Order: sequence, then C-alpha cells, then structure tokens
Amino acid sequence: LYGSGLRVSECLRLRIQDIDIDRASLTVRDGKGHKDRQTILSNRCAKKLTTYIEMAIKIQQDDNLHGIGPSLPNAVERKYPNAFRQHGWMFIFPSSTTCINPYTGTLCRHHLHQSVIRKALGNAVRNIQINKRVT
Repeated sequence: LYGSGLRVSECLRLRIQDIDIDRASLTVRDGKGHKDRQTILSNRCAKKLTTYIEMAIKIQQDDNLHGIGPSLPNAVERKYPNAFRQHGWMFIFPSSTTCINPYTGTLCRHHLHQSVIRKALGNAVRNIQINKRVT
C-alpha cells in the first residue's frame, strides 16, 4: 500500500490482470474520482504478490469446479458468461466465503472487506502497544 500509494479499498479490489510484475506496475481501476491510473510496484511487494496470486488462483480453481467465480463487472458478466473461469478476473485478496451476487443472483466470491484489514491493523497496533492513532 505504502510504496505504491494505494488506498485500502483500491488494494483490495486489485485483480490478477491488474498486476504487471515484469514492468513493475499496477493498474488501479475505478479509483478515486472513478478514474483508472497506473502506479509503481516495488520489487519487494512483487515477490510477496506472486505468493498471493498463486493462492488466489488455487481458490479460483476450486471454485470453478463448483461453478463459482469472482464477482465480475456487470457488462463483462453479460458479454462473456465464462469470464469467471479466467485467472485474470480473480481478486488477489479474495474473501474467505462466497456470497450471492445481488445483480445476477449467482454464487460468487468477492474481495476482502475493508473492515477485515482495519481490524487486523487495530489488533496489531494494540499488540505492540502503540499509543498513537494509526490509519
């Protein structure tokens, strides 16, 4: 987050296709002001991201066996009904549970919610006893 200048919500919405490890860049889609932008990806983050990408692909493969995929933008889901099987559409930080897509009524896997990160950060701050506000 820090090295790339991403907001928590932008980080959680990253999909595998938004990462270009060879060029060390990230594409943030529908960021603040509903604009897309590109930003840098540090080498240190790239190494860790590959691990998260591999884990996300394994989750997607398991989901695909049951006809479940990541939640997709509405137009994509209509135009390409099997797009959920492509690895590029999977969130890098998928939720641990599936949910019902409110637009299509199908079972899907969304990304982690911001509250998960905020709670984890709060717990870490309490555990190391930082007495200042951390955001």
